[in-house]
Amino acid sequence: MSDLRVPNSASGQGPGGRRRSWAELLAGRLKRQKYNPERAQKLKDSAVRLLRSHQDLNALLLEVEGPPCKQLSLSKLIDCDGSEAYANHSSSFIGSALQDQASRLGVPVGVLSAGMVASSVGQVCTTPAETGRLVLLTVEQRKKLSSLLEFAQYLLAHSMFSRLSFCQELWKIQNSLLLEVVWHLHVQGIVSLQELLESHPNMHAVGAWLFRNLCCLCEQIETSCQHADVARTMLSDFVQMFVLRGFQKNSDLRRTVEPEKMPQVVVDVLQRMLIFALDALAAGVQEESSTHKTVRCWYVPEGGLPECTAGFLPN
Repeated sequence: MSDLRVPNSASGQGPGGRRRSWAELLAGRLKRQKYNPERAQKLKDSAVRLLRSHQDLNALLLEVEGPPCKQLSLSKLIDCDGSEAYANHSSSFIGSALQDQASRLGVPVGVLSAGMVASSVGQVCTTPAETGRLVLLTVEQRKKLSSLLEFAQYLLAHSMFSRLSFCQELWKIQNSLLLEVVWHLHVQGIVSLQELLESHPNMHAVGAWLFRNLCCLCEQIETSCQHADVARTMLSDFVQMFVLRGFQKNSDLRRTVEPEKMPQVVVDVLQRMLIFALDALAAGVQEESSTHKTVRCWYVPEGGLPECTAGFLPN
């Protein structure tokens, strides 16, 4: 009987018995195959699906590239207290490394960077379990988010960031996603509130999520929280967004998805707020209860309603 031997390429063993990385195995296979555009696109789509389904992006990159890939972690960038020049140098370095990794993985760099930034956003939003449900960032979290968003703006400016992929990744962590983070993303032009909300596949679910967070925001405003000024600005901006985007019949705004979605979310949230207030009124809730504070803040905001609502209110 002949002695059958498995080649090193099939067993994943390189010269000297060294186990070869996934990237090396793929590279060797590609060299033996003729280029096929259709097959290349399928491989690219598969790589994107793998990337999006992987729970630990840093672990996946480490698996592909080996220990040097630890340099791609954004933790040092968002934790640094260095100068602006240092931050810019770090952004440039990480951006270059992302391009290299995207090339090795066979995925668009915008998809890869969006996943990494979304993962870092999730880390920033992490709060101790005993703190309860919050919508506002701490001073330390706000500082980290600021550095992260500066990096995201660098990626956007260099066409290395997919807004749609970023939105999709954010919804995977929606249970820990803080409302203030969503507001900062909107204000700083990373992704607009409309863009984020419309990217969710379930308008009813996203309406419920926004309603819960707005109720929590109102409650925190009424309890004189430490960052009440930020909270009031957030609430005012959300109300303004509801008026300007939810009730416009003819809009020149560029939309990335069907234009009917934003009004659906707005109507859903407003209906929930109305039912919540009517139920509270019928139940005769105590004046200092959290429910009463939420309703009071939403319907009688301190400082009055935004100017943009003037045309929608009766004389």
